Amino acid sequence: MIVKLIFLSLILNVQKISAQKDSTLTWKHYTRGGFAKTDSSIGGFGYYRINRQTNKTFRDLRVFSYNLKNDSFIYIRYKTSDKYSSRPKFYRYTTSSYRKNTRAKVALQYHFNQGLGYFINNYQNGLINFELGHAFDISDYLNATRKTSYLKLGFFWDHDTKWFSTKLEAEHFEQISEIVENNLSRNQFLFEMIIPLKHNFSININYELEDYHRKNQIDASSTTIAIGWKGNLSWSL
Repeated sequence: MIVKLIFLSLILNVQKISAQKDSTLTWKHYTRGGFAKTDSSIGGFGYYRINRQTNKTFRDLRVFSYNLKNDSFIYIRYKTSDKYSSRPKFYRYTTSSYRKNTRAKVALQYHFNQGLGYFINNYQNGLINFELGHAFDISDYLNATRKTSYLKLGFFWDHDTKWFSTKLEAEHFEQISEIVENNLSRNQFLFEMIIPLKHNFSININYELEDYHRKNQIDASSTTIAIGWKGNLSWSL
């Protein structure tokens, strides 16, 4: 069932991507493979991403998964954003994703958020931006229909040096709908370091953490180390 859902999600998202055109038609894709480590176990890790950026638009599809001895994590995310022509420091964004994290006791979850972003600092070697929006998710997508709503805050910082690149993502989801069973407010953090090698290969080190507010929820974290490769897609979109 999970494999079928992932396949269906990929088809739907690629159809969305194919329908969106602008002045730059070059898509990049990225693959990674390596190892994931949690508190008590080590397993395999895989990642695939297709991405296109222009001066005004951003289109990004990511598939991320690791498998441990007793746990697994699957994450599919599609994000789009468009700058406002009259106020280029501001942009609107939409994100939708499917996620399953057995370590955090998260069943197959559908998540959606949208809102307004602001470029705090777009400097020569990096970019700092902030997002504010509304989000909702369905925590057991196959067996439930009740939506949980959140206020979403996000902080993102990309920085390049001569030797490596880093990415920091910090997002807070504050539950604003009625708390019926559990408080699902949480923080999500991601830190990524990319060390370039030859022929478009790189070493990728990631640390991610899901930090829940309620005391009986497990805060799941993992570290991944992988070899990555990037290139251009020969699509005529």
